[in-house]
Amino acid sequence: MDVELTEILEALCQHAPFNEIADDPQLNDMAKEIEIQYVRAGEMVIAQSALNNTLFFIRSGAIEILSKEKKLIRRMNEGELFGYASILRGGKSSQAMRTIEDSLLYRIPARWFLKLHQENDNFSDFFQLAREARLRAAMDAQNSDVSLMTCPVVSLLRRPPISTHIDSNIRVAAQIMAEHRVSSLLITDNDELIGILTDRDLRTRAVAQGLAYDTPVSEIMTRDPIVMDSGDYASEAVLKMMERNVHHIPIVKNGRPIGVVSTGDIIQKESHGSVYLISDIYKQTSIEGLKSISQKMTHTFTQLVVADANTQMIGNAMSHIGTAFVKRLLQLAEEIYGPPPVPYCFIALGSQAREEQTIKTDQDNALILSDKYDKTLHGEYFEALSDWVCRNLDECGYTLCTGDIMASNPRWRQPLKVWQEYFSDWIQKPKAEALLRMSIFFDLRGIYGDKTLAKQLNQHIRQQAQQHSGFLTFMARNANQRKPPLGFFRQFVLDGEGKQSRTFNLKERGIAPIIDIVRVHALACGSDKLNTLERIEDIEAAGLLPGGRAKDLALALEMIGMVRIRNQKEQIEAGEEPNNHVNPEHLSSFEKRHLRDAFHIVSRQQEFIKFRYAGKRS
Repeated sequence: MDVELTEILEALCQHAPFNEIADDPQLNDMAKEIEIQYVRAGEMVIAQSALNNTLFFIRSGAIEILSKEKKLIRRMNEGELFGYASILRGGKSSQAMRTIEDSLLYRIPARWFLKLHQENDNFSDFFQLAREARLRAAMDAQNSDVSLMTCPVVSLLRRPPISTHIDSNIRVAAQIMAEHRVSSLLITDNDELIGILTDRDLRTRAVAQGLAYDTPVSEIMTRDPIVMDSGDYASEAVLKMMERNVHHIPIVKNGRPIGVVSTGDIIQKESHGSVYLISDIYKQTSIEGLKSISQKMTHTFTQLVVADANTQMIGNAMSHIGTAFVKRLLQLAEEIYGPPPVPYCFIALGSQAREEQTIKTDQDNALILSDKYDKTLHGEYFEALSDWVCRNLDECGYTLCTGDIMASNPRWRQPLKVWQEYFSDWIQKPKAEALLRMSIFFDLRGIYGDKTLAKQLNQHIRQQAQQHSGFLTFMARNANQRKPPLGFFRQFVLDGEGKQSRTFNLKERGIAPIIDIVRVHALACGSDKLNTLERIEDIEAAGLLPGGRAKDLALALEMIGMVRIRNQKEQIEAGEEPNNHVNPEHLSSFEKRHLRDAFHIVSRQQEFIKFRYAGKRS
């Protein structure tokens, strides 16, 4: 068999249902009749009501299935099949299939599909189950298209990790991969993950280079691969795969590999929905394209709420979308202005840094420059880049910060040593009013560029905070500035004006106080976490709060946060601009009762923090 036919069969047998019948000798004859078709993005592969006599296999690219009304039914990616439903009905297609991106397709004649369908139970069972799965997916899609945004990455694992020792050679590695029918192999040394070997590595680094079969795998593997923790969200795996152009990510638990997630696993989990929003962001080459995608964010947000995702899941998803916009804009900016003359790190502040964004958010960002920065030589470049990015973030729905806390402000575009001086001054010589304005800077995350700059700055902040207890006293006082909206007899106190006169602000009076309280405790115990719930876990572990109080804070944050986002969803559905104000008259008795309990927890915690850090001085 020639090389091309071998490659076709290998590609088919990596995916169901062909991997179940890989030993069937008929596949060799079938492969000889397969035609290869290249289709450009946006072209119709099967028109609605057209006669079809081909089973299509997606070798690369992506296809969307459209209903008679031109509505999206689902999307398909590499390794999936389409066209079989029309073949089983006699050839007429009730749906249309169109390419989303440039695609390479294998065209399998209908007679081979029908022959295998009739003769092989494993083959026919796959298509029977596929019809049932599509029906379930269609039902689920009525409620949610956000499964990857809300499920842990560990839920995508389908088998234990397949691995080999670093002393193995290419032949042994290939035999293990073939035996287990996997497209990647973990390379270990004393149970420690050293690298990963993929089928692509074997093709491009071994076969194409003519390496001997006894060549050690260490010569062609990818060393120190990107890994993810078992508790991370699947959406983060999607993001990393797109950013780094990788197709396999090892998943670790307590530092040990427990499996590998591939693009195929993700495709099987979800072939439509919100993950494509992030994917599409990275494909855009213009501001107009990014603006059009930004208009879809309200749909993603409302679908997350409908799916009963919790506030952490929603914050994580919306923050990743926001981060994708920032990264793509910075990539485009570097294409316009050229590569940076010195390393820099674009940092997110506040809710984006904590990964707690919702649908209504403005910009809070800054730039850390390498200490090699020379304003005379490099200032013009970073001014132009920052202005361009912040201006276009505004175009994409992330409004300009009214307090001008953005990288476009030269005060917040400084070398690392200047940033360290800023924080040393704020911490060593605390002033309540200044800290109230600057508290947002104590939640910072590097999201693009040289992230070691952000890591060094965060380490500096933690060290300084633990050395100067008087600073924590001022931070604790600031955490008591914003009181929950509870009056006598636990009645809600309204604080809105104008159209909002019958409302109170859930963010300012409920969520922000909790974030402020948790931030103080986190700085006190030296936590390196940014997310509020993760900080609460560190605070509990450090024993800074009486028994059960940490969980109380987490529950209060979730309750207030859910009322907030559900209220925003209702505002969107009513055609209103979403905000943080809620009218208690519009709340259910359940929401009112539990909001009061949550606000009461916040009040008690504010009293505690005032006592816990009272009177301490540097």
